[in-house]
Amino acid sequence: MDRVTFATSSGPVWLALAVHFAAGLVSIVAGAIALSVAKGGLLHKQSGLVFTSAMLVLGLSAAGIGTYEDRPGQVFGGLLAVYLVFSAMTTVKSLPAIGQRFNVALMVLAFACAVAMLYGGVTEWLDPTVEVAGRPRVVPPLVGGTIMLLAAIGDLRAIRAGGLRGSRRIARHLWRMCLGLFVATGSFFLGQMKFIPEPVRNVPVLLVLAFAPVLFLIYWMWRVRVRGRTSGMVLDSTQPH
Repeated sequence: MDRVTFATSSGPVWLALAVHFAAGLVSIVAGAIALSVAKGGLLHKQSGLVFTSAMLVLGLSAAGIGTYEDRPGQVFGGLLAVYLVFSAMTTVKSLPAIGQRFNVALMVLAFACAVAMLYGGVTEWLDPTVEVAGRPRVVPPLVGGTIMLLAAIGDLRAIRAGGLRGSRRIARHLWRMCLGLFVATGSFFLGQMKFIPEPVRNVPVLLVLAFAPVLFLIYWMWRVRVRGRTSGMVLDSTQPH
């Protein structure tokens, strides 16, 4: 099936596209604010909550549209975004209704998705006749599967440790949020590049905007994990994982 667009769709499909597009814009703006302000402050918490909510809508709508279009890669990408931002949020803000069994179930699901994505990527690599739609071959499933595998291993370590504290807790929150934001910026500035009006379609600028969350990720991992600097960050008293 060809990719659905606003011009070629109507009814529930058009509405799903509209919700998906709006959630993407909100997530990019809210994510940029959350990255730019003092970590743990009121504005950071508020923008982070908006970002998380928008990303959940973005990921779930992407998975739904991908299911309708029969594009497994988009389904996995949407679920990856949902998993990253949800687990990032619960790292610093525990949800009383969610117990340890839910965390274990989420970890198992992450491992399963990682295996499926890596298997798909290796299959595409070894068999050139495998057809894919809507994305490049090999690299996306291998990269996504690797990220999901590392995240699932992190879940396992957090569960076995009974929760994370200090710089490890902050790092887990930051890298998952940054990668979640990268899903949004990459999808918007690169994935939808052809829909951006040509007079303002500056490819170098779009590349910078798309990969900005990755640059922030590198900086924060260097600061928090390598340098061990958490000054200026306000932490909640709770210690979720």
